[in-house]
Amino acid sequence: MPTVTVNIPQTTFVASGAPDDNFSTFPLMFVGTDSTYLDCTGLLKINLPQLPLASVDSAILSLAVIVKNGAAPSTVIVNRITADFDTSAVTYSTQPAYVATESQYIVTTEDLYTNIQIDVTELVIDWINGTAENFGIALTTADQLSGVQFATNNIVHEPYFPSLILTYTESPILNTGTNFSYAQLAHLIRQLITFYPANVITVFTRGLAASSITGIPYELYKSSAGTFGAIFILMDSGQQEPIPLQAITAIYTGAGSVYNPSITYLTPPQQFTPGFDTDLITAYYEYLLLETAVTIYAGSNITASGAIYKNEYGLLVLSDPEGNTPIFMPVNNINLILPVFPEAAAARGKKLEISVSEAFGRA
Repeated sequence: MPTVTVNIPQTTFVASGAPDDNFSTFPLMFVGTDSTYLDCTGLLKINLPQLPLASVDSAILSLAVIVKNGAAPSTVIVNRITADFDTSAVTYSTQPAYVATESQYIVTTEDLYTNIQIDVTELVIDWINGTAENFGIALTTADQLSGVQFATNNIVHEPYFPSLILTYTESPILNTGTNFSYAQLAHLIRQLITFYPANVITVFTRGLAASSITGIPYELYKSSAGTFGAIFILMDSGQQEPIPLQAITAIYTGAGSVYNPSITYLTPPQQFTPGFDTDLITAYYEYLLLETAVTIYAGSNITASGAIYKNEYGLLVLSDPEGNTPIFMPVNNINLILPVFPEAAAARGKKLEISVSEAFGRA
């Protein structure tokens, strides 16, 4: 069955010992009792991907245990948050209300420096089918006498990042190459809105007119009858700029931006429906090796250059080895690729350049 790993960068904790402080930049999320911060509650906001279903087979919350206070086991309880909050601003004095779920995990010292897995399937199903609104998760301990500290994305070490692992029964909707490609693009855009909310980004299109649109990522619009969002909306000085997904040739997150390692991608179906669209996206996936330097021509007048940093079904990411100034390119609108494979690039000794431009402009 397909799985999707959803990274959880929006985490914090609140503490009775510092009731007016925000801890969203901390590398650790305190849960339970701490000698300095006293009673602590961990808070996580989770952006679920758009899936063509009203349920999942399993949902597992993965958390890395970095500190365990005391030798006695700590029962960590998963609570459903019932009101919205901002992880970058919330404090103990302003924390949202929450109600306990049946999901819990007994943490022991043997769990130190490992990723524990908590079954939150029922909670996520309630979120997906609308029984409960998704405001996130609060973590507490049953006795509030012991404490656990979990890693957050601020710890930098990616294997310790908190995540939600979703497993679901394969849907025929995603079995065609075209549908999967656009689902992959929609899944990416939702994350770009989360991870680069203040960036002035440029979306390049396949047309001669309006071949580049610049603005702040605002929304991925999904109709009431839709399976996935199909219109990417930028905001420029109060003006909405809706861009249909099928028109997008490249997305540039702006000068000075860096690829966010929390970005995830959809798992392809076990078997695509036979057809040319399947032939095309699987050919791109197998043909282009990572670190291959390429120049790509797309749409009517778009040119992008860089190395293959990520190659996922339906989507390429161009960048340098450090992930600087990434360029995200759906494969459906590519006209031509000029590759320079790693061994040839080394022989030429040419410095890699990352760029995306129109025929009469450059980003």
